[in-house]
Amino acid sequence: MANSEKQSMSFLNSVDRMVDRATLAIGLDPDSANIIKICNAVLQLKFHVKLRDGVEIFRGWWATHSAHRLPAKGGLRFSPAVNLDEIEALASLMTYKCAIADIPFGGAKGGLMLDPHKVEGECLD
Repeated sequence: MANSEKQSMSFLNSVDRMVDRATLAIGLDPDSANIIKICNAVLQLKFHVKLRDGVEIFRGWWATHSAHRLPAKGGLRFSPAVNLDEIEALASLMTYKCAIADIPFGGAKGGLMLDPHKVEGECLD
């Protein structure tokens, strides 16, 4: 792979490429590999929060990569740079991590596009 291709590859594409290599190594057919890679559900949300300086609209995502083993687990990421691609990639990595460690959970992840240091202590009751 050329260096420019590595730089332009998204996080999710990189994770999918890793899964492709692993499934090829174990002899899994490509159709099954494609089924493994997709997220089962993605929720996008926007909500308002009343702050001292007014109202701010926050945007976020929740991705459930796999619900084959319930419940699906994962954390919540707060960052001004978070995006859907990153959340789907992290949810899928949680699925693979749980499967490899034989932990009976599926993978999920949430993310809110905000800087937690800027809104800390700002919300009104």
